[in-house]
Amino acid sequence: MFQVLGKDTSIVKLGDDWKARMSELAGDGPMRTELDELFESSEFNYYYNTELDVHAFIFQLPTETPDEKIQDYIGVVKDVRSLTDYPLVSFKDNPQRCKLVITAETEPELIGRDKTEGFSSGKLFQPIFNSWSDQRKPF
Repeated sequence: MFQVLGKDTSIVKLGDDWKARMSELAGDGPMRTELDELFESSEFNYYYNTELDVHAFIFQLPTETPDEKIQDYIGVVKDVRSLTDYPLVSFKDNPQRCKLVITAETEPELIGRDKTEGFSSGKLFQPIFNSWSDQRKPF
């Protein structure tokens, strides 16, 4: 049986239960307000990598989020986390490895409707390709 911050859960509900448990631990007050703001302003995903046996909690914030605000969110998550001695995630009372990612960075989309211009067409790499085919330039 999995546990998240001391509360029994299933692997399917682990991400949602982690958020709920963090809110419980924050109580009512400024930490809870800041945590709720993080939850509302970001896209949250939970992943479990069975190959590496690592749990990942990922918050994707809007790209315009200031660095100072990201630091505030990181601080409040650390503060709430420090309120309990339970591991973030455990399985059969054995602590599991976890990663927490709070970011406003986005990867360019290489394919699809919203692809980033230049990446999928090869424009970004064209100067490199041209240098390979230009026999006048030594390698």
